[in-house]
Amino acid sequence: MRFFRSLIPLSSTTFWICVASAFLLGNLVTLMLTKIWQPFPLSSSIYPKASTEEDEPFEYFVTRVQGHEHVKPLLSVEPVSESSRFADLKTNVAGLIDSLKKVGMVNQVSVYLREFEHGEWMVLNETEQFHPASLIKIPLLLCYLRMAEATPGLLKEKLTFQKPDSIKINTQYYKAPSIEPGRSYTIHELLYYMIAYSDNNATWLLASRFDPSLLKKLFADLGLPEPVPDDMKFTLTAKNCSVFFKAIYNVAYLSPEYSEYAASMLSNCSFEEGFVKGFPEGTKIWHKFGEWRSPGHDYELHESGIVHIFGRPYLLTVMTRGKNTEQLAGAINVISKKTYRSIAAM
Repeated sequence: MRFFRSLIPLSSTTFWICVASAFLLGNLVTLMLTKIWQPFPLSSSIYPKASTEEDEPFEYFVTRVQGHEHVKPLLSVEPVSESSRFADLKTNVAGLIDSLKKVGMVNQVSVYLREFEHGEWMVLNETEQFHPASLIKIPLLLCYLRMAEATPGLLKEKLTFQKPDSIKINTQYYKAPSIEPGRSYTIHELLYYMIAYSDNNATWLLASRFDPSLLKKLFADLGLPEPVPDDMKFTLTAKNCSVFFKAIYNVAYLSPEYSEYAASMLSNCSFEEGFVKGFPEGTKIWHKFGEWRSPGHDYELHESGIVHIFGRPYLLTVMTRGKNTEQLAGAINVISKKTYRSIAAM
């Protein structure tokens, strides 16, 4: 007080009037800030409050990677309901699938589509179960890359392909380069053969030196059904199989460097009968296909991947079942083409 009074020579009455005015002005400013200057509210759709019976259902579903004690990396955030923006697309693709069934190209098809910028999605035949076939090679890739993160130099280690005569490795309908008996390959090379060429020999060699509990943990971490050795009994939906690409694209399971490594390998997929033919030439795609055959059962052919359409990334998974593998490939081709045209017309 004495300090301020020494600077400004005011009468006693004038001084106390100034003090009272300053006090009232301070309270007024505080009140205004309290009422007007609020932090931007968090959207209840993305950060919903604790639910009660009276609350509206959450608008967004948040999926996180499990398996950690203190943190839970974000796997995906997407609306609970399918996007109305994809309503016409869904109708168009559903009509096409009906036509394919009528002419005998397919017996069953499931399609999952997700747009990453807004998390919008749609699915056809959501509950239909398929054998994942070679799509299971993607989680094996993720497991090996997770090990490589913890073990520097792992990808440079070499394994020799020596298959016992008692072991039978299934051949593929779509032929591609394969590793050769008696030769040694780095784990990096084996992963490339497994992903780019879907080589079952490379897959067997990698799996033979692999702890299967790691694969079970990955499925549990990603909220997927536990894998079982009997592939006749192990099935997944198209939405289930899409989780692997979400994990890679969103950098939810691996570091950015190893997520990029996985995407780069998938960008070299040699299968060109489905998405590659269905989307315009030069479309940026990283993808994986899987074929499944068993005597007495319909054949299955699937494809899943990230496709960039007009600069936007979409995750597309098409799973098919029928009597002829080439016809199933044709079905994936025309479904992806219809998907592109429907998006282009939005």
